[in-house]
Amino acid sequence: MEIRQLRYFVGVVEAGSFTKAAGFLNVAQSALSLHVRQLEEGFGTQLLIRDRTGVSVTASGAKLLERARAILREIRLTEVELTNTTASPAGEVTIGIPSGAARVLSGPLLESVRNELPKVSLKMVEGMTGPLEEWMAAGRFNLAVLYRTADSVGRMTVLARENLCLVVPSGEPPFEDAISLADLHAFPLAVPMRNNNVRRSVADVVAQHG
Repeated sequence: MEIRQLRYFVGVVEAGSFTKAAGFLNVAQSALSLHVRQLEEGFGTQLLIRDRTGVSVTASGAKLLERARAILREIRLTEVELTNTTASPAGEVTIGIPSGAARVLSGPLLESVRNELPKVSLKMVEGMTGPLEEWMAAGRFNLAVLYRTADSVGRMTVLARENLCLVVPSGEPPFEDAISLADLHAFPLAVPMRNNNVRRSVADVVAQHG
């Protein structure tokens, strides 16, 4: 059982549905479902009843809800009490980072941690964006750098924005500085694999614009 799982469980119950909780917590709905399911498997009992109207707690879920709220309240109080007295952070932090971004960010990030957080051991895991998001949802990382426009895992801070470029064969007619989404329908697109987050981001934008 993890503190994060308790936070997600309480969030789902208080929101009344996984969909609303995902919006409030800024966590992918699939990640919330995964963590609640892991709690149920860990305790060996059903905690939530899911139906078309949302979710409700079982008898076991009600007991966990009461205990979880008390635990989270104590954690918040402890954090407040220790904030001004804690020494510099220490321990191991694992970050997932896409291979492309790692080439740009790894050096400066490692240097910053070494200079500013000398007691922190930073472990970097490189990979494709899709698997990185899945591993983040599974709790394998403390944080991750992801290419995503929606349904990000966990709390999200936008680090940067970049433009996507359409690359065409040299024999194609030249384009203006930008091309509309409607015009893309005329071209067969070569895009990354299905679980790649760049592809998902493009699909999100296309879906939003019909």
